[in-house]
Amino acid sequence: MQVFIARLLNKLLIFMLLAVGVLGAGLVYVAKNHHPFLYPCAAAFLALTLVLTLLFKWLENSLDKTVVMKMARSGKIALLNIENARRFLPLRDTGFTSYWIFEFEGTLYDGEHNPLKKTFYEKMNRNLENVPRGSVYVTYDPAKPAQIFIIPNALLGSLPALRPVVEAYEKDRDIAVKYLDVHYNRGMVVRSFQEAVNDYKREKEKA
Repeated sequence: MQVFIARLLNKLLIFMLLAVGVLGAGLVYVAKNHHPFLYPCAAAFLALTLVLTLLFKWLENSLDKTVVMKMARSGKIALLNIENARRFLPLRDTGFTSYWIFEFEGTLYDGEHNPLKKTFYEKMNRNLENVPRGSVYVTYDPAKPAQIFIIPNALLGSLPALRPVVEAYEKDRDIAVKYLDVHYNRGMVVRSFQEAVNDYKREKEKA
């Protein structure tokens, strides 16, 4: 899904740049041939450019998070055991923040705890090189099987309505659950809890 979003945003950015270019050319025409209308047209051009820029930045920074929040609140989640993860595609946004798109392979357990082999893509922190095997929660809707995003632990814990779903997975003896630390920091970070503790100790020593 993240690859689809990246391509969609690239197409939208090209369209917006073309639109601004056409509007800019129109403004030049007005300046040369209809000078009395220059200031109103220039104000409209600047306002529209600002609106388009803010809209694009919102989509770039929040589109995936909005989908995750909406699906999690609707209970459309599933447990996924990561079996393999690798760097797939470098990515940089318009704010020059770099990320890596990772390709994940694993077994997803749906609402009835049926195992499904899945491959999906997630936007990760640029410094992350490896992702350990383990369990995470992801968004999942059988009607939209490609719309899979990893859910940060903090978000999961902030939604009490999801507790019965989580407990049901934990009580299922046929599913091996080994949770990983999942949080967002300029892209998703997925690591073992031991790595999280070690990173905390290193930061504390530096301070």
